[in-house]
Amino acid sequence: MMTTLCDCWKIEAKSSGQVVRATNHDRALIWQGETYEPTLAVKMSGLVQTLRFAPEPADLEGALDSDGFTSEDFRAGVWDGAKVKIYRVNWATPEYGYWLWSGYLTEIEDNGGRFSVRLASIKSDLERTIGRAFGRRCDATLGDARCGVVLASAPQITCNKQFATCRDIFGNAANFRGFPHMPGNDTIISGPGDRRDGSSRGIET
Repeated sequence: MMTTLCDCWKIEAKSSGQVVRATNHDRALIWQGETYEPTLAVKMSGLVQTLRFAPEPADLEGALDSDGFTSEDFRAGVWDGAKVKIYRVNWATPEYGYWLWSGYLTEIEDNGGRFSVRLASIKSDLERTIGRAFGRRCDATLGDARCGVVLASAPQITCNKQFATCRDIFGNAANFRGFPHMPGNDTIISGPGDRRDGSSRGIET
């Protein structure tokens, strides 16, 4: 059965903004006003799409020294973390196509004239911690700028990151970087007229 579908890759360098557009079709293809060239022999495997938040890895392989990919650029880190967008296009009627996958280049390797990279889906962004996490324990590192404790005289001291330790052992309650008085489970599940008084909020104080 003959198919008229092909894939188009758009790879954009993170720092320089340099863009490589490639397709696995045997002729140049115009998709959304941009030309995708067939001269870059790209092979992709392991592309999986799920509804889970975990990143979905894939592998990409191709030839160097063509269409903007060079050994020098790979070694210099030009393509580290580059954005990747993959489209599936009908080459017989190129106006018909759709977005297939987005992600980043990771673990780039130069294998003597060919490159191989690991792709991480754009969902990997969801694994990054943005801002602070609210918890009873301190999220600073003992002795760092946020903590403020000077360890020059006793570097072997450790901290269990509880408020009582910060207050009573180090005298550093003002710099405690946690939230020791957060309401406990009894407060969260209590209802009107419930006798739970929220006392568990002080469990680590």
